[in-house]
Amino acid sequence: MSATPASPTARAVPKLRSTLSDRIRIGRTLCIFCMTFVHVQPGIADNVYDRDAGAFDIVYFLITRIVGLSAVSLLSLVSGYLVVSTFGKLGTGKLFASKFQTLVVPLFAWNAVMLALLLAYAGLSGNWRDVPEATPLGIANALFAITQWPVVVPLWFLRDLFVCVLFVPVLLFGLKRQPLLVMGALVAFTLFGEEMLIMQRPSLLLFFGIGMWVRVAGHDEAAIDRIARPLAWGLVAMVAVYLTIRIQRVSIAEMDESLRISLDCLLRITMAAAFWRLTELVRRSSFAGVATWLEPYTFVIFCSHAILFQFGGIAFRPLFGNYGAELFWVTFVTLPLLAVLGAVAGLQAIGWSKPLLYLFNAGHGVPPLVRRAAVEPGRA
Repeated sequence: MSATPASPTARAVPKLRSTLSDRIRIGRTLCIFCMTFVHVQPGIADNVYDRDAGAFDIVYFLITRIVGLSAVSLLSLVSGYLVVSTFGKLGTGKLFASKFQTLVVPLFAWNAVMLALLLAYAGLSGNWRDVPEATPLGIANALFAITQWPVVVPLWFLRDLFVCVLFVPVLLFGLKRQPLLVMGALVAFTLFGEEMLIMQRPSLLLFFGIGMWVRVAGHDEAAIDRIARPLAWGLVAMVAVYLTIRIQRVSIAEMDESLRISLDCLLRITMAAAFWRLTELVRRSSFAGVATWLEPYTFVIFCSHAILFQFGGIAFRPLFGNYGAELFWVTFVTLPLLAVLGAVAGLQAIGWSKPLLYLFNAGHGVPPLVRRAAVEPGRA
């Protein structure tokens, strides 16, 4: 497919201010680290949200269901915001090729690693429960999430994000001419598009489209903050709603589907706004250097953490128990920290190999372990 020329409008998109770039990098670090807690396996078959809510149950619910699951919506918004300028620079063909390298190749590579480990473990233990069906569709789903979750479940995000990229030319055309019509169509797709199997989570396209719309409308950092401020306050109401649902043990899965999706989208958009506001506080704090230093490792943290948790949980459960055990909190806190350390060490270990970086880190290089912080606290 040949690249189409970049449109004058796309080329006119202004460059990001350094503070905005810094906040995006900080946001990636915060969102991905919080998201890892979602995938710490509880080790029980029961719904962990359908239990009498003690102190740890509430903390667990806040970190996983409210913060961890919802914070990643900011990543979708940021991806849409950034893709507008990328499309302007590359055009259609080169954009698709670039995103195939940075999304589909790691999707395959990390799932292939997980599949190999599952097969090895099944051969040693005799437990074949987690091994996918040995059919063409079963293997395709395991590696590429065609119609079901991949073997590394969080990597559905890469699959869906690539689908979003395929819609970029159409979305950009529509957002420049009839943005309200486009956004209405994306809302309808979010509510009714799951059965189409176009995306595992149709709401991702909605947030991706909102990010594109914000960029097309020419909103700068100050304008984005003005939009985010009232939305972030709305998070208070959404947290109150979800805590009531949890304490009353209302089954979210058994809600009316439109109501469930609507509540989820409201939680995600307010959480994204709150996290965006948080990035400015972090940027002005002493934690800014750590957050930006860690950002180049976040892609590997995202791709690898569920693999670590799958097999790390096997070692941790006999020591600290399943969800509900007195010491389960040790597993819950320790595994995400190990995911960070493992990603840093692992990426440093493969930094010499361009093929391995191409497969497992979207082709990006490895930063030095010791370098000057990219963000000065309080920099204007």
